[in-house]
Amino acid sequence: MNSLVAIQKNYLNFSKNEKRIADYILQNSPKINNMKITELAHQTQTSNATVTRFVKKIGCQSYSDMKVNISQHLINTAFEQQDDILNEVFNFYQIVIKNTQQMIDQSAINHFIKLLQEQIHIIIIGASSSGTSAKTFGLRLMRMGIDALSIDDPYWMQMRASIATKNDLFLAISNSGITDCIVKTLTSAKKNKAKVVSITSYLDNPVAQLSDLTFHVYNPRFANNKKFINSQFSNMYLIDILTSYLQEKSRFKKAMQTTRSAIGDK
Repeated sequence: MNSLVAIQKNYLNFSKNEKRIADYILQNSPKINNMKITELAHQTQTSNATVTRFVKKIGCQSYSDMKVNISQHLINTAFEQQDDILNEVFNFYQIVIKNTQQMIDQSAINHFIKLLQEQIHIIIIGASSSGTSAKTFGLRLMRMGIDALSIDDPYWMQMRASIATKNDLFLAISNSGITDCIVKTLTSAKKNKAKVVSITSYLDNPVAQLSDLTFHVYNPRFANNKKFINSQFSNMYLIDILTSYLQEKSRFKKAMQTTRSAIGDK
């Protein structure tokens, strides 16, 4: 198990002090291999005992075990030491892509494609910036001949969920997995026997708990970039992957080619 992935997935279950340790490790993972447990405790204003409990929570036998695991899964960036904006942005996206890639499960992709083909109506929901990703995904699916609707308005998504049926598939995009309108919408959709798929960053959150299938993506807040955070980049990377897999199916590929031809996008 990749300790860095385990830290992010279980982030919401950590105590306040444990979250300080998690933040430090995720944002400074290359430094951890050379740090003693006392130094990490000092940097995070915690204690050796807290660090030890944290290590056990993410499935490692000891602090040394965690350090070895992290060093095995470190992502090397090409220009890490250069103070250059061009390289800094490149490194940010490289980290997000590679970490997300490590979190994607091939069996989950196959399960998603099966669900998508079994359900009649696909409703993609997202709030705030995740609503933009929802709209993009909805448009992609529509252009492949799929009956897809994207909703970012909290009231509209809850209204649609109130009349959901067993023929509906709700796909929720929520990095935190705790957004109130998303949770309410999925709760209503599940009550009406709809299927639920989610894209989120954490393992044990309300959105994931309501889902029949969950995709986990890297949360860009852990990339340690203070100038900007593109909170949707990992979501869009996964959406690109899912739509590329769908176009391996001839009917979806044909529909996409037809819609591209219709608007002169050749």
